[in-house]
Amino acid sequence: MQNIVALALSGGVDSSVAAFLLKEKQKYIIGASHYIWPESRCCSIDAFNRAKYICNLLNMPYYIIDLAKEFKSKVVDNFISTYIHGSTPNPCVLCNAEIRFTLFYRLLSQKLREEGLLAEEQPLYFATGHYARLEQTDQGWFLRKAHDKTKDQSYMLYRLPKKILQNLIFPLGGYIKEEVIKIAREHNLSVAEVRESQDACFVDSNYVDFITAQNGYQDFVNPGDITDSKSNVLGRHKGYLHYTVGQRRGLNLGNGPWYVTRIDAEKNAIIVVRKEQAGQRQFSADKLNWFIPMPKQPLECTVKIRYQTRDIPCTIVISRPDQVQVTLEQNELVTPGQSAVFYSNKLVIGGGIIK
Repeated sequence: MQNIVALALSGGVDSSVAAFLLKEKQKYIIGASHYIWPESRCCSIDAFNRAKYICNLLNMPYYIIDLAKEFKSKVVDNFISTYIHGSTPNPCVLCNAEIRFTLFYRLLSQKLREEGLLAEEQPLYFATGHYARLEQTDQGWFLRKAHDKTKDQSYMLYRLPKKILQNLIFPLGGYIKEEVIKIAREHNLSVAEVRESQDACFVDSNYVDFITAQNGYQDFVNPGDITDSKSNVLGRHKGYLHYTVGQRRGLNLGNGPWYVTRIDAEKNAIIVVRKEQAGQRQFSADKLNWFIPMPKQPLECTVKIRYQTRDIPCTIVISRPDQVQVTLEQNELVTPGQSAVFYSNKLVIGGGIIK
C-alpha cells in the first residue's frame, strides 16, 4: 500500500502551509485535528472550519479526534498542580509528549486501519507545522534545530519518544517564517493572517483566573509575605500564584529592583533577592528523556532552560537514574517546572524538568 501522511491541522498559517508543501510531494495526505478543550484557540469551531477549508482546498480527507478527557487528566491537571506547588509548567511540552505525538497519533493510525486505508504493519507518517528538523546519525534519529532560529521549536518536542522520530515529517523545518507567510499569500491560503499565541491554548483569561475558576482552588490566592533571603518581611503579595521565579515587575517594593528567586507554596511566601543574587550556576532536573544512551561520565553540552532563550554551555552529571545535576557556565535565572533541554551541535540529545 502507498505511504500515508497524517498532518495535524490547527487552521493556522503554519500547518496550512505544511499541508500545501506536503501535497506537492506526497500523493495521499489526510488532515486531522484533535478536540482537547471547549472553544480553546486550537480547537474552536473557527479553528476546525479553517482546517476543513484547507482540506477542501487541497482535496484532503479531514478527521477530528476527541481527546478532551485525556487532555484534562494528562495536561490541564498537571498544569494546575504544578502552579499550586509553586513551579511554572510548560503545558505545550507535555501536550506534545502525552497527546499530540502519542495518543493522537495512535488513534489516527487505528482509525485508518479500521477504514482499510492503512495496512496492519504499515507505519503512519505524521506531520506537523512545527519549526524543527530531523537528522539520522549512526546513533539513530534526532531532533535538530530549525533553520529559523527565532521560530525553532525543538525545545517543545524534546519529550517525544525516540522510536517515533523516524515516522515524523516537519515540512517547515528548512523555512523562515517570512517565507511561510509568503507561500500562504501566494496560494490563497486565507488563514495566513490568523494571530499566533504563545500562551496555553486552553486558558482564555489569565492563568490565575483559570486555576481559581476550577473547583477547590480559590484558597490559593490569599495574600502573604514577600521576604528577602534572610526572612525579613519587605512587603505583601496578592497570592503566590501571581508570581514566577525571575519576575521583577508587579512586586511593588521600594528600593528595587527585586527579583523573585523562590516561591514557598507551603508557607504562602515569595522570596526576593537583588539582581546579583538572582541567578544560580547549578540545578537538578528529573523526569528525563534521552535520545542518546544515558551518559555515565560528565557530559559537556549546551542547555536551554526556557523556550526562546539562548543556549548556555553546561556540564551534566547523572546524580540518580532519573536525575541530573547541571552546572552552568555562569549564573542564570532558573525556573522550577520549566524544561532543561540539552543540545549537541544543534541536535537535541535529551532533557528533563527543572526541580
